[in-house]
Amino acid sequence: MTSATETVPLAPRPLSRVALHAVGNVFIGIALGLLSYYFVTDFVTGRQQDALREEMADLGTMGAPSPDRLVDEPEPELTGWETWREEDVAYWAGLERGDVFGRLVIDRMELDAVVVVGTDRDELKMGPGWITYTDLPGETGNVGIAGHRTTYGAPFRRLDDLSQGDIIHFFSPYRRYTYQVTEKFTVTPDQVEVMRTTEIPSLTLSACHPPYSAAYRLIVRAELIEMQRLEDTPEAPSS
Repeated sequence: MTSATETVPLAPRPLSRVALHAVGNVFIGIALGLLSYYFVTDFVTGRQQDALREEMADLGTMGAPSPDRLVDEPEPELTGWETWREEDVAYWAGLERGDVFGRLVIDRMELDAVVVVGTDRDELKMGPGWITYTDLPGETGNVGIAGHRTTYGAPFRRLDDLSQGDIIHFFSPYRRYTYQVTEKFTVTPDQVEVMRTTEIPSLTLSACHPPYSAAYRLIVRAELIEMQRLEDTPEAPSS
């Protein structure tokens, strides 16, 4: 029997419990690290998007892609290509990587994002990027735009929500291009033929699939159904 002043030594903890405790701490640390990483990347892209929107406002371009900037009538049967060349094509021709390419608005995804030129790592940190070897929005061709699903604001997080018939709006400084989704499918990363030019004016959105993996690419294809001029547009770029 021990006296009142004696201390009974504690039994050593089993090694299995120590190991489990250590593993638990490791997983907690990983989880906190991932949460911090996603928070930081979202913050970075949010600041980048804010800066791009300010740039658009300063230039007077695409600052408010809303119905009150649309002219009364759409350009009939997707015509008006002569002024399209003088305005939109001339604007895009003067851009460099990382510049504002346009604005993507998809109600189904609750997305309103500035699209930049290029899809390198630094450019996709800014937001969705136009794939530079694809076509411009126009009377023919396939416009390719890629974006993140899990980091840097995850603009294409809800890309899988789109289905046939959904509407996608793309804004240049001078026009609103309205596309309608025709198909959704997955490909492997090496199947770049999905971005080849098309006779029918098309838009192709691409993102890694499934989320948190780069094993596949989720592809959403849409076709141009309407092109409508905006009011209060900037002067056309000089040739």
